[in-house]
Amino acid sequence: MPTRNALKLPPTIRQGLLNLPGPTFETQRTIERLLEEDRERHHCFWGRIGFHNHLSHHLLAAYDLGAPAALLQKIFDAESKDPWDLFIMNRTGKEGAAEALEQEMTIENWTSFLGDGKYYPSFLNFFTREVAEHGAGEVLEKYIFSPKANGNGAYMLLRFVGGALHPLIQMGYAVEFGSDAMVAQALAQTAVHDAFQPALFDLATPPRPLESLTYKSTEVAQRQPSKGHSLFSILRQAYDSEIMKPVMPYDPDALLSARFRAACADGRPEEIRRLSALWQIDTARGQAELDEKVEELLWTATLLLVGSGRRGRKPRLDFFLMHMLNASLFVPSLLAAIPTMESKAALLRSFVPVLLIYLTVRGRPRIDPELVMSYTDTPRPSHEQLLEPDESAIGNPRDAADFNPWPGIIASVVYAPDAHTLKAIRALYYAAQNYGRTPLGGAIGAFDTEGRETHPGIVKVDGSIFVRAAGVVMDTLGWVTHGQKEGSWDRSALGWDDAWKNGD
Repeated sequence: MPTRNALKLPPTIRQGLLNLPGPTFETQRTIERLLEEDRERHHCFWGRIGFHNHLSHHLLAAYDLGAPAALLQKIFDAESKDPWDLFIMNRTGKEGAAEALEQEMTIENWTSFLGDGKYYPSFLNFFTREVAEHGAGEVLEKYIFSPKANGNGAYMLLRFVGGALHPLIQMGYAVEFGSDAMVAQALAQTAVHDAFQPALFDLATPPRPLESLTYKSTEVAQRQPSKGHSLFSILRQAYDSEIMKPVMPYDPDALLSARFRAACADGRPEEIRRLSALWQIDTARGQAELDEKVEELLWTATLLLVGSGRRGRKPRLDFFLMHMLNASLFVPSLLAAIPTMESKAALLRSFVPVLLIYLTVRGRPRIDPELVMSYTDTPRPSHEQLLEPDESAIGNPRDAADFNPWPGIIASVVYAPDAHTLKAIRALYYAAQNYGRTPLGGAIGAFDTEGRETHPGIVKVDGSIFVRAAGVVMDTLGWVTHGQKEGSWDRSALGWDDAWKNGD
């Protein structure tokens, strides 16, 4: 039987990025207890098939959105009721006895066990010791970004962005909420993932020299990156590239693994490497550069998720593009936790190949900025019971012009049964806080070097896209506190035209 970890890191957490009112001493004590129980009881994979454990994600998202202690306990009970434990990948035979893993994991041999889920408990023990001795920042540098962590097939950075970015998301929660115990948990999760599509990344070659593009327009409102191309420009080039065209014919039943195999052929890996290198990090600008790159990620991920539907059709929200949005929220916290600017830049650069390959395996869905702007900026549930305000009230919440939709969105989403829904709303809330005042056409990279729109209609887009997107998420996944049934994320691979031939 694998041994449980004798060493424990403190279970304490701090407030999250949103830090909405609601948490009390009892709430914090409850979530710290539940997170510790999850760490001690549960594997990072739910079941042997390899689905991810989202329990800590759900708890922390709800906590940051103001969920009370009793609701946090209900979330834990609902998600941990199935038989599933720390050693689920070690169990063999009819009796389900756990296979003994007698060899101790050390700094000399840890890379020998990468990519094997049965060693998750051993990795958890190992990284707990490392975090206790060296601290979170140093172990991030050593085990995610260092040459040793990525040489000889170790590929820890590619494991970190693998599994639909779940290891990165786990680490994002860890550093956002200041939990060293979760840092160890996230490193263990990273270690048992496969390296994500190594052909898409060029870890051996130094980044190309910074390139200053010349823009014909000198208007201050047309914001551009300091160096290199914007994500919107790269996305436009991916749409225009003959090499990046979707694999045909469309197969609605294709497994994701089959889509990846098909997409990583016919020159696409080389094209993705070329396009990814265009997103350059001007490290000399310091925090201002990092902030702008986070801004680009959140704008691009939001438009890909909510602007990739079809006009006149019911909105669809792609399950995998949603993970790009949810992961983007954690980039500010990860950048703050990573000690060196070189590694901060490496994290940012690693996002672009992931985004481009998921774009490809979803059928290269095209963003329609005007579609996003067609959605209401005052979303509310269709069955909402609106009370008549007293005559002494100033204004009327029934009137859209007087209505702020965010409190109602937050009040409903904390009860959503799917953790992804809370995470998406939290990302959109953060984006609205930081970029909601962006004027029309004010997104970074909305215009190309010739002064033309990088995407038709993007000049008509402003910072209201984030609340509009939040409304679409709620309408699609369900305002469950108002009697609407739980909805679902789209898995049709909606970029292919044939994915829209049937149904909504």
